[in-house]
Amino acid sequence: MFDNISGIASQSGTSDIAPLLLERGRQISYGAGARALVHGKIVLVTGAGGSIGSEVVRQVRTLQPAAVYLLDHDEGALHSLQLELHGHGLLTDPFVLLADIRDADTISRLFADIRPDIVFHAAAHKHLPLLERFPAEGVKANIGGTRNVVAAAAATGAELVVNISTDKAAHPTSVLGATKRVAEDIAACYATSRTRVASVRFGNVLGSRGSLLHSLKWQVSNARDITVTDPAATRFFMTIPEAASLVIEAAVLAGGGETYVLDMGRPIRILDLVRRYLDLAEAENRVVFTGLRNGEKLHEQLVDSSQEAVTATTHPRITRIDRRTSDRVTFLDAVDELCKAVSSLSSAELRGMLWMLADPQPVSTDTQPGPLLESVA
Repeated sequence: MFDNISGIASQSGTSDIAPLLLERGRQISYGAGARALVHGKIVLVTGAGGSIGSEVVRQVRTLQPAAVYLLDHDEGALHSLQLELHGHGLLTDPFVLLADIRDADTISRLFADIRPDIVFHAAAHKHLPLLERFPAEGVKANIGGTRNVVAAAAATGAELVVNISTDKAAHPTSVLGATKRVAEDIAACYATSRTRVASVRFGNVLGSRGSLLHSLKWQVSNARDITVTDPAATRFFMTIPEAASLVIEAAVLAGGGETYVLDMGRPIRILDLVRRYLDLAEAENRVVFTGLRNGEKLHEQLVDSSQEAVTATTHPRITRIDRRTSDRVTFLDAVDELCKAVSSLSSAELRGMLWMLADPQPVSTDTQPGPLLESVA
């Protein structure tokens, strides 16, 4: 029953199924600007063991950098990536860095030692329901961690910092979206004539760890019900290699702290994607609808049209957004206050401070968790 998909997945993982489900496959290529940007440079990637971070590492390595440093706090992920890249997982070479971006002193010391030219900041907490339950962890990693990384890069003379963001930062309704919105603004604060900075915003990547495809594969292979939040819910989807290549292309455009948005095509109804998967797998699992969870939107958006002005760039699949900014010193003081208070505040108090930083204020989504709504064969 499962041979159509399991053959692909068993060889390289769920990411190879993504082009089939999206019914598109894009050739990964780079312009002369991307090649010149990376060639001969020292590159550091945070969250290097994650889905996007590891793919950025793979692709940057093809562009002839002087060195690529892999920074992550997940020992197993670093071992797996080194094994893939070098055929061993000895973890003894100086390019594998075990560190937590929440530790400002460690990050500052590493950056002072390495002095990277280019930093791709992909490390973050990304699971929306968990951050709704544990908002302090989102603040510490996505806000405090981002400030630590970008500040250390600027202080040690990095030429370029690229902050990986998410579509949930556009008019945020969740802790995840709010922390990533604030992270975009933090990154912008450190842009100078010496250090170019940009954020890159995109939606879901199919095949990433803990994503829809992993759940589908397990549920189908174990003859379990397929869980979908809402029959009408849509999301923007892209393959991991596609997203990473466009992140690198967006880095060429980076300047004074602006945010770039990737063209992800039209949003796709999650239920349609599930049915396509079931058709390919020749499976007949039941689909059950669980209801939107706290903070979730029925439909995501890549741009907040009420706050952000969109302009074209020289790349056909990348647009630029600009929005009004707060006073840099006042804003960063507020960020510091939030990060210092994170351990002593209740979740409600923490959310209040977070939403004060994440302008505009949150929009109610009426997404209280509920019982199973219905099921379809």
